[in-house]
Amino acid sequence: MNNDFREVNQNQQEEQQMYIETPIYKEAVCHFRTTQYYFISFNSLKIGCGFALLFMDHEQNPMNYWILAIMFHAFLMIIVQRNHLKHLTTSKRILAFKLDQIVPAQIVEQVIEQRKLNILSRQIKLEVAKLTIFGKWCCRIIAIIYQLIFGYGVYLFCIYYSMKSEELMYQYYFLCAILVISLYQYIDLYLILVLAILGSPFLIILSCYYCANLFSKEQQRNEIRTRLQAIKYKPNLIEGEQECCICRCPYELNEEVVVLKCSQLHHYHEGCIMSWININNTCPFCRKTI
Repeated sequence: MNNDFREVNQNQQEEQQMYIETPIYKEAVCHFRTTQYYFISFNSLKIGCGFALLFMDHEQNPMNYWILAIMFHAFLMIIVQRNHLKHLTTSKRILAFKLDQIVPAQIVEQVIEQRKLNILSRQIKLEVAKLTIFGKWCCRIIAIIYQLIFGYGVYLFCIYYSMKSEELMYQYYFLCAILVISLYQYIDLYLILVLAILGSPFLIILSCYYCANLFSKEQQRNEIRTRLQAIKYKPNLIEGEQECCICRCPYELNEEVVVLKCSQLHHYHEGCIMSWININNTCPFCRKTI
């Protein structure tokens, strides 16, 4: 029994010696850890500043309620980030296998590029989020809550800027600092939002034009369908080849056939030409407008 246990341990040690984590993965893990510690420190600072401001001013006003909301969000983020660090410590090797960052020790040399490092760090963040109880959707809900808090903060900024109250001067400075940092942190999201708002009139005009064009084409197709009259096939009524020019199938007796006005030789099954009209309003043979 002891010999088997020793053999298993020896095999595990040999496997760990043969296959190791890539340098870029180790660097990405350190980068992820540093980022998480930075955010934990930042959120702790927000909570500390919030406590200090609330201790200075006990009055119930919208600014203090907003500070409480910021503190609550910072507390949630600290829990999430500490949970991510915990799971990274326990699942570091598993993540390396999952992200294909385990290589033989003989080819360990690797050039670390900043772009690849950032991509791998984001992949680690996503994979760690999947392993925790604060998964991807929970983090998104927390982010949405923060955007609501941010929007309310912008509203308070506009109100207290017009009032210029000296009693809430420190709370106002705290509000401005949080808003500026949030703008820097979520700059991509806000840029997309601003571009969407600025471009919404053009999108509305473009969509109206597209709908009007689509409606006019559909109206033209309906007019063509009503104008075309199908006849029952008989050999003496059809000129030229006795088959549909679209599907190349011979006509059967009393089958519905449409002869176009561009030529008596251009005739088709009723179903074939109606399907063609849904795509194009020209004759499939000579390309003249039907």
